[in-house]
Amino acid sequence: RDWDETELYATAARGPVVLVHVPRADSGGGTGAPAGGALVVTGRSVEAVPLPRLTAPEVTARTERFHAALARLNAPGTGHEEALRAQVEVRSTLDWLWSAVTGPVLDRLGLGVPQEGQPLPRVWWSPGGLLGTLPLHAAAPDGTGPGALDRVVSSYAPTLRTLHHARTRAPAPIPSRAYARPAAGGAGARRDDSVLIVAVPEAAGHPVLHGAREEAEWLAERLPYATVLADGAATRTTVEAGLRDHAHAHFACHAVSDPLRPSAGRLVLHGPPDASPTIRDLARLRLPGARLAYLSACDTMRISAELADESVHIASAFQMAGFPHVVGSLWQVDDTIGARIARRVYEQLDTGAALATEATARALHRAVIEVRADYPRTPSLWACQIHAGP
Repeated sequence: RDWDETELYATAARGPVVLVHVPRADSGGGTGAPAGGALVVTGRSVEAVPLPRLTAPEVTARTERFHAALARLNAPGTGHEEALRAQVEVRSTLDWLWSAVTGPVLDRLGLGVPQEGQPLPRVWWSPGGLLGTLPLHAAAPDGTGPGALDRVVSSYAPTLRTLHHARTRAPAPIPSRAYARPAAGGAGARRDDSVLIVAVPEAAGHPVLHGAREEAEWLAERLPYATVLADGAATRTTVEAGLRDHAHAHFACHAVSDPLRPSAGRLVLHGPPDASPTIRDLARLRLPGARLAYLSACDTMRISAELADESVHIASAFQMAGFPHVVGSLWQVDDTIGARIARRVYEQLDTGAALATEATARALHRAVIEVRADYPRTPSLWACQIHAGP
C-alpha cells in the first residue's frame, strides 16, 4: 500500500532516514555516468540531496578494490608490507565514502561534531546496490576521522517499510518453557529476558574461533537466564527450538555467504554443511517474542553483487524471522576484537533486570569507538560491525 504522509514522517521521528541511490551503469544515455543522490526523510520533510561523486562505475571500482584489500588482509601468509598497503586501501575507501556520500548528507542535515557531553543524534542508512557492502557509518576523512562515528550513531534499514515494522511491532511474551536455567535467588525474573547463546568454535573446513567458547562462557555467567548450546549441542533442531523459546540470541560461530545462491548462505552449526540453517530457513521462522539477535560471526550482512538491491543476508533473515534489533558484520570479524566488542555491548545493555535492547545501537557505537581509539589506522578491525533495526 502507499505511504501515508503522517506515517512516513513518523518513521523518521527518532532521526533521519537516508535512502541512497546509485544509478545503473547503463542509464547514462551516452552522456556519461549519471550521479546518484540521497533522499533524506526527517520527521517534517523529504529532501533530495545530490551526490555528484556517486556514480555506478566509481562505486563498482571502489567496492572491488575494497573487498580485494580485505581478502588480502584475511589471507594466510599475507606479509606485513602487503597488509599495510591493504589498510591504506581500506582507509581510502572510508575517505571516498565521506566525500561522496556521508559527509554531504550529514552537512546538509546540519549534523556536525556535537559539543563534549552531548549525546550523538541517530541516523538510519538505507544504501542501494553495491553501496550496501560498504561501511557508510564509518566514513571519515583520510579514513581515520573525525567522521561519521564522531557525528552520529548509525543504524541500517533495508527499506523504510522494514524500519516502520520494527518500530511498531510489540514483542509477544515468551512461553513458559523458556526457563532453561533459573538465576540464583530466582525472584524477579522475566521470561522475556531469556538469552540463547550458541557457540561453535570448531567446524570442519573452518579455522578455529579461539575466542568463541570464552565469549559464550562470559555471557552465560553474566546473564543468568541464558541457555548455552555449544559444540555438538548446537544443531539446527536445538537452535531453532531455542530461538522460539528465548527473547535474545547470541551466536559465536562461523557464517558462510554464497554469492551464487545468496539465500543458501548459512550459519555454521554442528554437523555437515547441509545440517545448518540457511538464510531461507531462518527467514521462514516466526518468532513473535524476539528482541535482539547478536551475530558475533563473519559476513552476516554480506551481500552478493548480483542481488545487491535485495538485501539478502543472514542478518536480514533474522529480521524477517522477527528480531527487530540485529548486530551483524559486513566482512570477516577478527576473533579477539569481535569478542571484545560483544562484551562491551552487553556490559552496557545489562541493567541487572533486563537487557536494554533499545540502546543496542548506542552500545555498539561506544564499543566500536573504544576499539578505534586503540587501532585508529586499522579500520578493518572496527568498521565491520553494524546495527540494523529501530
